[in-house]
Amino acid sequence: MTLADFYTRVNYALRGIDEDSPTHGTDEAIFWLSTLNRKKNETYEDVAKNWSNTYEVRSIGTVTATATPSYNLPADFLALSGDQNSTNGLSGGIYIITTDSKRVDINVINPNERDTVNRSAYIAGFNPQKVYITNEITADENIVGGTVYAQGYYMPADVEDETDVLPFLDPNWAVMAVAAEIAFADITYEDKAPDLNAKANDLYKKMVQKNRNQLHNNPQPLKYNVKRIGNSRYS
Repeated sequence: MTLADFYTRVNYALRGIDEDSPTHGTDEAIFWLSTLNRKKNETYEDVAKNWSNTYEVRSIGTVTATATPSYNLPADFLALSGDQNSTNGLSGGIYIITTDSKRVDINVINPNERDTVNRSAYIAGFNPQKVYITNEITADENIVGGTVYAQGYYMPADVEDETDVLPFLDPNWAVMAVAAEIAFADITYEDKAPDLNAKANDLYKKMVQKNRNQLHNNPQPLKYNVKRIGNSRYS
């Protein structure tokens, strides 16, 4: 769904007609577009969810010999995502591809878990956030000259032009969510707000389920194998 389509569908949700949708660049269209981009940010900044359509692997720097290795993360970075190659099956997301095409995974930890023995990475800082490597990289290491990659979730760019595609798994949710918010704020349409909000909530639940179906590492129910305690009357 393009932004032009979005204008038409929000207009229909509010007014019941396909005609007279606002022209891109007018005050009304600017308000609708601003609301859309705000809903986008609210959706993808939700720390309880990782959305499959925002996953990317990005290079964040070249490895050099240094006592204090660090690499800037992009401004649109949201969160890291590990994979099956993560070090020891623990939290991952950062890896290096050496000059001879070998992959070297670096375990990602909380800053307070760092030590001087094991090489790990952690995220800290603000504007920009940075990936810090916990110990020195020396000139004789095979990773020098390699490229550092951060696999994770990144905020989609703001929608701006009429031909831009809405960055949602279900753009119809964005239509109803924006229409509901507009209706709440406008006495002309306020009687439609509850129904629009209900439709938006229903579409959001379906969008969340669609996202779960696309993520291979969704939390699965834990299996418990409880052994009986020996030497008891219940054995």
